Amino acid sequence: MNLIDYKLLEILETTPEKFPDLERASIYTPGFCERVNVLSKQFHLIMQQIGMGLSVEPLLNNSPQIKEWVEKVQPIISIPALAKSWNASLQKLISNNLLVAQYDLILEREERLIAIDWSVQHRPLSYQQLLKSWQTQLRLFLLLENSSFAPEQIGISYLLFNTKSAPIYHFEYSRQQHEEFQQRLEGIFSKLPKTEKNVSPAALSEFDDDAACKLNLKKFLNGELTTQEYLATVPEVEI
Repeated sequence: MNLIDYKLLEILETTPEKFPDLERASIYTPGFCERVNVLSKQFHLIMQQIGMGLSVEPLLNNSPQIKEWVEKVQPIISIPALAKSWNASLQKLISNNLLVAQYDLILEREERLIAIDWSVQHRPLSYQQLLKSWQTQLRLFLLLENSSFAPEQIGISYLLFNTKSAPIYHFEYSRQQHEEFQQRLEGIFSKLPKTEKNVSPAALSEFDDDAACKLNLKKFLNGELTTQEYLATVPEVEI
């Protein structure tokens, strides 16, 4: 089975001959930008802890930059919703290809399903580049395939905090976009090598970690773990 994210789709579209030699370890890197910046990694970990209802004040007090980013995202994450899924992964198996995408936050409202991505990338893509990108189109595609919402009820917003204007780019979806993306995928899959690739345990490790985290949170809420026991299972962020 081929495990494919947007980065592999980009490569398959331009240089498919490189696919057999690609490493899968980076496939679950959170968010749409490369997390090469230490502050960026810490910011995303802190946002995950906020999503679990944990106090992060001591961490924020030690990092004015991250505190500023958290304050900027606060109005978005405070939007009322029927359900909020933090650091979520969605997937879709097509033939022998498992498509996967990562989301910082998914907000489910009565008639809307919105994915949120917060980026602190220094040089983010432009609006038009993001609109046409595999990362945006794959995320919208998987949102629809994994929900009961109509295409017109689905969207994704990118919060670009580490820029002067700090814009918010929002993209809607449609049935036509969905069908065109399916055709685009068919063309990409036709370039795949005939030999099957197995998904390595290392590539799926983040799925296991995420499942364990959710299980520990459930046990904590059910009173099966004390506060101290639960906090011991949460990855610490050093600033």
